[in-house]
Amino acid sequence: MDRKKVIKLFGGFLAVMLIFTILSRAVSGASMARVQTVKITTGTIEHKVEASGRVEAGQEAAIYTQSGQRVKEICVREGQSVEAGDVLFRLDMEELEEQILVAQQELEKTKLQNQDVANAKAFEQSNRQTARKRAQEDYNQAVSQGDSAVAEAKRVWDEAEQALQNFINSSPASGDGGAATGNLGGEQELGGQESEKDNAKGAEEKQGQEEPTVDGSSKQGEDTSADGGASKPGTDGSSEQGNSGTSGDKAADREAEKQALEQAAAEAKAAYEAALSSRTDSVRSAVRALEDAARPQSAEDSTQKQNEITRQQQDLALNKLLALQSAQGEVKATVSGVITQILVSTGDFTSDGAAMRIEDTSKGARIVLSVDKSNEKYVSKGSPVKLKAFGSKDEISDYTISNVTVNEQDSNMLDLTIDLPKGVLEPGIMVDAEIVPKSENYSSIVPLQALHEEQNDYYVLVVQEEQGVLGLELVVRRVNVEVMDKNETNAALEEGLLTRDQDIVSSSTRMIQDGSRVRKIEE
Repeated sequence: MDRKKVIKLFGGFLAVMLIFTILSRAVSGASMARVQTVKITTGTIEHKVEASGRVEAGQEAAIYTQSGQRVKEICVREGQSVEAGDVLFRLDMEELEEQILVAQQELEKTKLQNQDVANAKAFEQSNRQTARKRAQEDYNQAVSQGDSAVAEAKRVWDEAEQALQNFINSSPASGDGGAATGNLGGEQELGGQESEKDNAKGAEEKQGQEEPTVDGSSKQGEDTSADGGASKPGTDGSSEQGNSGTSGDKAADREAEKQALEQAAAEAKAAYEAALSSRTDSVRSAVRALEDAARPQSAEDSTQKQNEITRQQQDLALNKLLALQSAQGEVKATVSGVITQILVSTGDFTSDGAAMRIEDTSKGARIVLSVDKSNEKYVSKGSPVKLKAFGSKDEISDYTISNVTVNEQDSNMLDLTIDLPKGVLEPGIMVDAEIVPKSENYSSIVPLQALHEEQNDYYVLVVQEEQGVLGLELVVRRVNVEVMDKNETNAALEEGLLTRDQDIVSSSTRMIQDGSRVRKIEE
């Protein structure tokens, strides 16, 4: 085979290969996904929270009246604006006057009951004072009479003892053995009696008495004879025998007299002890009577205090009824505002609760917005708010959230309160609100559609050139990223994971994955 023919064959082969390459590239290009790419940018991630609400008065006032009053006429309707002093409803005057009469009668009955209780207490107090006075007098009399009786008995006893002592002291200095023995026995008995007197005196002093002083200077049974009662012996025997008989008689007389004196002293002592015991019993009884008179006759009674409380309550209720009568039964608005609720009906009786409620417009207004709790980290006290009334193009943006609370009916919702000064927006108007909290600046932001998630991991697909069989090709590679923040349109990624030169897939004509060959859609 000549050279020309070989060259022609090789050239034909190259041509065929070229054709196949072109066809292959055409087929491959037709099957490749076409992608749009973006590059990372810098900026903020805004979280816009939108809600709607109605303007309310900044404060609500409740209108009350006395309970149990029949409503004759209602003068307003819900949603109506009223001024302070406007008549809201009127009461039935006939019913009111009947209630006033009954209240006055009940009050008078309570006053009379209080007076009866006071009179009974005064009477009881007077009786108790009289009883105490008499018991004190009885006590004083018992002490006085007892002291007198004891003193008199003591005086009689002292005199009897003194008489016995004087008799013993008047015995002859010398005599027969019997006389001497009798005198010694008398002295011993006198010593015992003196000891008993000392004991009695101690008992008397224990009762708080002083012994009366007794004059014992008199003497009894003294012998008036010059020789002390002894007969001079005669000169003959007959005289001596007569004297001996006389001495025996005198000794017997003295013994009898001594026994009589001792008996009298014993009886006087017994009388003294009886008087002392009687005094003790009398004084004890008088003391107990005095204690009983001083003790309250009955338990503490709070009836008067309770009646006084009842009287004060009745007086207060009566004054309220009289005030309604003075106002001709008219119940008026206490503040300026809008009637939000009417809780009474014509012909019915009023209750203890509020009769009406009024939104008080004198202290500004407020808006309460309800948003999902998922927005909790984007709304807080002080967050700026943009307001726009329904049907108005004017935007109000000078106010902030004043309070954030959990909704009472739904714990998955938050209530945002916005306070407004008087005159900004009237109560009842519906408004749209937009809350846009401030965000920090991020250096790596991509559109949300460029971000992919797999098993809680985030990644992006980056387009890059790689050497293939047919030359340089565009291939996508997966790059895992960390999401710092995101909203409905963009995501902020951790800085340093991507560069500003990289093309990041934001959309694709078909499903692609790590390693897929792609074609860029030229913008």
